[in-house]
Amino acid sequence: MDVNKANIFNRSTVLAYLLLLFISPHTLAQEWIYTVVKGDTLSEFSQKHLYKTSYWKQLQIINNVADPKRIPENTKLRIPIAWIKSQPSSAEIMNITGSATVYHKGKPNSQKATKNLKLNLGDQLETGPQSSVRIRFADNSEIVVLQNSTVNFNHMTQYGDTGMVDSRIRLMSGDVETRAKTQKGNAARFEIHTPAAISAVRGTHFRTSYSANNDSAHVEVLEGGVAVKGGRTTRLIRSGFGTRIKKDSAPLKPKKLLQAPQLLPYPTPIELVGSQIQWATIKEAASYRFLISESDQFNTVLWDSSSDRSAISLPDLNDGTYYLALRAVDRYGIEGFETTQAFTLNAHPQPPFPVAPNDLAVIRGATPLLEWTHSSEASRYHIEVSTAATFKTTILTASNLTETTFNASELTASNTYYWRVASIAEDNEQGPFSPTRAIVIKPLPTVPEPALKEADNEIKLSWGRGLDNETYQIQIARDRSFTTIITETTLFEPEITIPRPEGYRYIRVRSLADDGFEGAWGVTQELTPPPSDSWIYIYGSFLLTILAL
Repeated sequence: MDVNKANIFNRSTVLAYLLLLFISPHTLAQEWIYTVVKGDTLSEFSQKHLYKTSYWKQLQIINNVADPKRIPENTKLRIPIAWIKSQPSSAEIMNITGSATVYHKGKPNSQKATKNLKLNLGDQLETGPQSSVRIRFADNSEIVVLQNSTVNFNHMTQYGDTGMVDSRIRLMSGDVETRAKTQKGNAARFEIHTPAAISAVRGTHFRTSYSANNDSAHVEVLEGGVAVKGGRTTRLIRSGFGTRIKKDSAPLKPKKLLQAPQLLPYPTPIELVGSQIQWATIKEAASYRFLISESDQFNTVLWDSSSDRSAISLPDLNDGTYYLALRAVDRYGIEGFETTQAFTLNAHPQPPFPVAPNDLAVIRGATPLLEWTHSSEASRYHIEVSTAATFKTTILTASNLTETTFNASELTASNTYYWRVASIAEDNEQGPFSPTRAIVIKPLPTVPEPALKEADNEIKLSWGRGLDNETYQIQIARDRSFTTIITETTLFEPEITIPRPEGYRYIRVRSLADDGFEGAWGVTQELTPPPSDSWIYIYGSFLLTILAL
């Protein structure tokens, strides 16, 4: 080495040491560790990654590199973070359901949130009711912002091509679910700030919520670990635990997440709007949270609701396959592990509701007229009638019905029938059937046609036997219109013998069905007095006969 080169090297060395004096211990601790690959030189590395190419000299000193142009492969280089090129990064909206609004920093007007929209430093996102937004950051970390939430994008920095990204957001209200990628390098970080706490991660899956009403945040960790700082205290919350943080207070000691609730069986598919999903009660649960998504990854959430009991009614969604997530919430407001499961909804077009006849109505002597409500989603209707409640076979079907009534004249008596009706939409899609109703069609009781046999002292009436288990009602009156009834009785056999009356009397008979239904009266018969004058004897005999009945 000649004198000039030696002098230059010595001056550079002195300058490098002087520069290092101005680097604080904290700055030195914030380092990026780079693994040298074949062909790397300090000058080329500095040109690509550092603010100044001249930093190669300081790197040579810090890392004791003998030859800056020939660095052994796999050498670990320590680079102060402050020297690395950085630029603002952005996040991108990947999916959205419902409605959300973006307020861009420095712009007076808001913008409707849409897929692929870029979110930059200082922007603010607000989600509406039953809305959610999935957002991806520069390091591929993702968050799902749930309904009624406000998120500020406070800090988003990317360190050149190093793969290190510094993302910090502020959750002002609502809920965020985070899947953070493993952070590469000391400068990489992912933090969620709330007015009550800061959650810092190096790569994990966790949930964060903040309520302005009670100034408290909740953090639940599903994978990895999260450092949660509240007040002046930082706690590490590991997988399977959660905490609550009141504003200006230390986080609660980590609480074990409640177990995932066990769903009870439900129909497949679900064919009724407003059907209930039920689950087994968890003793420690104060409430439950229920979410529905179109994705098994819950990239966005279509519906988000809570229940104080172990059941919830489903919303009116389009037909299709969905995924539900159910969590138990403890007395601290910490949400537990979730049960996820697919379900299929096939409730459209919605069926009408049967109106008449009433369920299990008995119909006699008339053609059954089946009637149902009008469905707003139907252009016509399809009806089925079966003798089996399972509808394994049908004896009567009719489609293309435009009215809400159907005359079931083909049904015969002495049978129980089951009927149901479905809507058919304009596009010919048939929806689920209505609730089933049963009708019982029975024959009318027979109308007795008595044969009258008169003897000197008695009269015998007889008629044909009717339906099984029929009984017979007898009335005797002084007048043909039966306004003055002398006696009335019920018989089990189709005949009666009575004394001849002292004067003209009138008698009629009708059949009674086994359920009490009254048939029509038969022809009125006239009873004449006996030819004998012994009317007192005859009348007394008549009364004794009636009483004996």
